[in-house]
Amino acid sequence: MNELTLTLADVLGFSNTLVSSVIVILAFSLLAYTLTYNFRHPVARRFAYLLGLVMVTYASEVALTQVVSADSASKWLRFEWLGIALLPGAYFAFSYAVLRTTNYHTDRRRLINYAIGLLSVASALLAFFSTWLVDDVEFDPLLSFLQPGILFWPFAAFFAGVVVLSHLNIWKARKRCLTAESRKRMTYLLLASAAPGIGTFPYLIALGKSTAGLLSPEWIFSLSIVGNCAIGAMLIGLSYTVAFFGVYTPDRVVRYRLIRYFARGPVVAIFVILAIQTIPTVELILGLPRNIVLFSVITGVIVAAQVVLSISKELMDRLVYGEDRQEIAWLRELDRRLLTTTDLRQFLENHLTVLCELLRVPSGFVAAAIGTDLILEATVGPEGTRQEILDDKDWSDAMTEALSHARKNGMSRLPRTAQADDGGENSTENGKITHREMATQPAEFGGYWLWPVLEPAGERKGGIVLGMLGVRARDNSPHISAEERALLAQQIERVAKALLDRKMQMQIMVALRRIIPGIDRIQQMRGIVPYVSENTEVPPADLLEPSPIHNPEFESWVKEALSHYWGGPKLTRSPLMQLRVVDRVVEEADGNPGKALRLVLGRAIGNLRPGGKQDLSTPEWMLYNILEMRFIQGRQIRDIAVRLAISESDLYRKQRVAIGQVAKVLTEMEQSDWDALLNMQEEEDAEFIEKAG
Repeated sequence: MNELTLTLADVLGFSNTLVSSVIVILAFSLLAYTLTYNFRHPVARRFAYLLGLVMVTYASEVALTQVVSADSASKWLRFEWLGIALLPGAYFAFSYAVLRTTNYHTDRRRLINYAIGLLSVASALLAFFSTWLVDDVEFDPLLSFLQPGILFWPFAAFFAGVVVLSHLNIWKARKRCLTAESRKRMTYLLLASAAPGIGTFPYLIALGKSTAGLLSPEWIFSLSIVGNCAIGAMLIGLSYTVAFFGVYTPDRVVRYRLIRYFARGPVVAIFVILAIQTIPTVELILGLPRNIVLFSVITGVIVAAQVVLSISKELMDRLVYGEDRQEIAWLRELDRRLLTTTDLRQFLENHLTVLCELLRVPSGFVAAAIGTDLILEATVGPEGTRQEILDDKDWSDAMTEALSHARKNGMSRLPRTAQADDGGENSTENGKITHREMATQPAEFGGYWLWPVLEPAGERKGGIVLGMLGVRARDNSPHISAEERALLAQQIERVAKALLDRKMQMQIMVALRRIIPGIDRIQQMRGIVPYVSENTEVPPADLLEPSPIHNPEFESWVKEALSHYWGGPKLTRSPLMQLRVVDRVVEEADGNPGKALRLVLGRAIGNLRPGGKQDLSTPEWMLYNILEMRFIQGRQIRDIAVRLAISESDLYRKQRVAIGQVAKVLTEMEQSDWDALLNMQEEEDAEFIEKAG
């Protein structure tokens, strides 16, 4: 075994390499996070570019510790200079994008941005392909660097000047902040934004050979370690601040997502890299083969990291959520316990299988009652059973038959339905149908035994029809033993509880669908600060004014406006006049708001038109035909029903669906218009990226 001899310079150089490796991992991880969650925002995109250049610079530094020749060192050093030379352009572009978030626009700064970008590209080309900026390599196994070229000092002045200008941009952005919270975040950004400039400047070239005798490698490595540790901390702070740009989710979600990502990605990767870097030393100390040490250390680090993350989850929740922990815990519990459509189907299929085996029948089904309609939730049986059941058009009549059969068999009362037609005349105050009574004799319909599924006794008032359970009849005269009745009643009750839970959860989902647009709107407004600017193209009032699409009555307003499509108070006084997309076409409508709204409604209907020649008989044309004939042509319901060969009740149902589709198209049109307002400031940025590319 080789004798282990390490000098202080070796230890410090090794430590410096470890710290540089950590910064490479941090830069790459934060770059991936930024591109994943904030890519659409110009500040985040420019920050990602900045991180990429920092990563190139530090990765080259790590690679230089392993080179053994001056030629290899020269190649890596010139590659490192790509990151150094391009950094001023990325730096200023990032700071300018931050300033523009405060609605500050000037042609002078935009021209400066372009000029600095072009000078940075020119510097990178000079550094990589010529000796004007950097000259020959000064090779040393511990410290290698390029000699300065004739343009190095002008570049150094350019680099320093751009860093100062960039900080002035962020300082101006901080001064324009109107709230304490935004000013605090901008302060963090101002302090942390010095990291890329400080960390990538080529100090060794500036110091040159004359300093080699004054500063020993130990001093240089010590200063580098301290500086790189500070750079790493500043990069984390900078990324934390940028993570909030362009994100409309609550702050706690952003914090939690960033911390979890950081803990599961960069932290684990850092420990793995540190372990790999220290293996050669451990190998010499323990006298074990490298592969054994490598596999043991990496496996131990990864597994231990996952265990620590699982154990520390409660602590992380305390740090991130604080006083909101109880609410978050309740929401997570709700997520775990909600019965999805697949969960319900699997639950019902399991109980149907048990029931079919009990009654010795080959197939069965469960249908849920939605208003006056039945929706098939689950089936068991041979292939084609589901389609066979769906092909039968009389299941609503089957439900009526099952309830009638229950009444004829001496049930205490006919169950209440959500859509009772008799106003409750057939019900008594205290009478209730139990599932054991209901399991006595099923109704026979279409080759199936049927049982109505009722709300379990004790749940609210009980007795509401939740659906229907059916199994293939084994004979025309049902004979069910006492044991079968007991088990059957148990299965029906479990199915009823599942359908009731699902019904209540669907009501929760409907409520969530109504409030989520409002929540999204609030989050959008949280991300908009109405700064005052003479050059702004988007008035803050336009950004903060709520849109009708977020109102629960939006679909009703669409229906009313369509009913007066060719004129009338429901069109001219419609709340839909507040739609931004309507405001955008007022000039096209000769300044008439009513005509503009009719134009927008017509375009929404036109978006529903299928391709090809109009056909009155095909299903894909049904919704468009109804909208055109009912609202644009103004035909009567009976006439439309005859022309489309459907019943009037079916026509009314399909008309509701068609109006809902128009509302959906209008929402998409309005949201695309909203996105245009939010992204208007990004158009020039995209233009710049295209030109620079």
